[in-house]
Amino acid sequence: MIAGLALTPGSVEQRGFVANAAPKIDVLGLAAAVVLLVTGFFNLMTVGIARRFVFSTAFMFVLAIKIALFIAMIVVMMWSMRIGAVLGAVVARGRADAVPGAMTRMTRAHIAIVAMGGIALMLGTWLMGT
Repeated sequence: MIAGLALTPGSVEQRGFVANAAPKIDVLGLAAAVVLLVTGFFNLMTVGIARRFVFSTAFMFVLAIKIALFIAMIVVMMWSMRIGAVLGAVVARGRADAVPGAMTRMTRAHIAIVAMGGIALMLGTWLMGT
């Protein structure tokens, strides 16, 4: 998404990026979310078996925060995908003036997702040590 912002606002290149690359980035993001969910479940089961499913209150609290972050990341991703879908339709109708603002919103959404993912990663690292 950052690459799309580097393109000249309203240019043919930026419209092409929105129409072609942005949907692929969103699909890649959803695939990563599925992998994250599956691996997180397996990690939880592995830790649960090792601890006989007896977890501390702190562990459960941090796990709840990680789950809330995951849900928030999915919500933001869906919002970004809706922007991309609407933007694709707008570009198809020839309204190039909507592209720069939508690209900014999509980029901010992806930055928020990365930030939440970083927090979840740090919390996961803490969980591994408990």
